[in-house]
Amino acid sequence: MIGRRAFCKAFAAAAALAPTLTPARASEELGAAEVPTLLWVRRGTDEAQLDYSTEEGYRAIVWMLRDVRAGIVGTPDWRLLQQWSWMQAWLAGYGHHVRFDIHSGLRTKSTNTYYEGALASYHLPDERMVFRAGDFSTPSIPSEYMGRLAYLSRQGGVGFYARDFIHTDVRGRVVAWRSR
Repeated sequence: MIGRRAFCKAFAAAAALAPTLTPARASEELGAAEVPTLLWVRRGTDEAQLDYSTEEGYRAIVWMLRDVRAGIVGTPDWRLLQQWSWMQAWLAGYGHHVRFDIHSGLRTKSTNTYYEGALASYHLPDERMVFRAGDFSTPSIPSEYMGRLAYLSRQGGVGFYARDFIHTDVRGRVVAWRSR
């Protein structure tokens, strides 16, 4: 994990590029090394500002996105992490340094059934344990705004939930929905 000062400095540098680039365009135009890889996240009592391009940072985000109910760790799709870091960098470019409070990442079939998730949920891992969805909220930005920002990233699905969190996935096809 990196310190707050280094994290904010790196975010400011990434944020200078963020208002004009989606994660996919950033990868194409800048090269993957220049796409922001910083995330500020919390899950339960665990909170971290991390760089997931490092081994330590990647292990931390994998742990944060685990299926807490089943105690299973999977592998988040890299594009999901890029989407979230792009969103945070975009907000930082406008002076809003925002933590993502993670509600859900990987889900086993049992956990997905328990939460009445879709049968073809992108939270479910594939045969290599890779999952492509996450749910989060922010303490200071309304979920409606965050969902619209996720949609702007053009990475995949965005779900707006009345319980004040959003779902993002990196399915490729850009879709949005509202739920109770």
